[in-house]
Amino acid sequence: MEQEKSKVSEYHADYRSAGKAVVKASTITSSTPIRSELMQRHAEKPQENSAQTRMRSPKPRQNAYTKPFDSGTIKISQKTSRQISIYRFLFAGATMILTIVAIIILLSAINRTNSVISDSSTYAKYNDYIAPVVMHDPAPFTSPLEADSDTAVSSCIWRNLLQNGLEGYNEFDEQGLMLMPVADVQRAAVDLFGSADVINCSGDIFGAFYSHTVGEDNFHISSISNAGTFLPHIEEILEKKDELILNVSYLSREDKFLRSGEDKAASPTPIKQMVYKLRLGADTGKYYISAIEPVQTQS
Repeated sequence: MEQEKSKVSEYHADYRSAGKAVVKASTITSSTPIRSELMQRHAEKPQENSAQTRMRSPKPRQNAYTKPFDSGTIKISQKTSRQISIYRFLFAGATMILTIVAIIILLSAINRTNSVISDSSTYAKYNDYIAPVVMHDPAPFTSPLEADSDTAVSSCIWRNLLQNGLEGYNEFDEQGLMLMPVADVQRAAVDLFGSADVINCSGDIFGAFYSHTVGEDNFHISSISNAGTFLPHIEEILEKKDELILNVSYLSREDKFLRSGEDKAASPTPIKQMVYKLRLGADTGKYYISAIEPVQTQS
């Protein structure tokens, strides 16, 4: 027996007619598309009804005062703008602080160097310090251990005499030679050249006015004089980290610049010029002569 198709009755109430009669719609099966029948009914409606529908439902006009929606615009809230302003202010403040710190460091370094250069007592101090070496007109060297041995020993003996005076050494040998302890000479070597190793006492030492025999505790020193030796005159002092660079003029002891009164010259007359480099000792915290170089002439 053939399966009977299920039937659905649909009713449509048309309120547009005067009688408002209820018309029974055609019976459709589940296999008949509902959308097709509705579209067909819509097409059969009178045109005037469509016009009335359009009149009853007019197309809304766009408000002239309504702003169109812009989906491509990113709006920044007032809170975000305030945060950006705060970040800019903090960045500017940090930059200003770093700039001020850099300027303070630079001015401190300049003032420290200027204090060394402009202080006449500093010049006098280093003049006295290098005088025992300058008086012997040493050959240039790039390390104290390369310095001439006779110059090193002579300079150390003279430093002790200038520091302590002749009265500091009142002991003499059987020949009438003054005795100076080896420890004093080595201590002067540390002060001038940064190391006692520049004085090699492993063998006998003989110089123009001194001698030392292996195993003895003293140097034997004959009568000496500083006549005819050079005097230093520092022209300029430059500071570079842990190093001082001294531009030194060698003056004759008869230079009129060294005189007083009306005979004093306005400027010295250098016989020669050398560069003395002083390095700060890591152990002693004091400067020592690390190198002596000739002045570089500008071509």
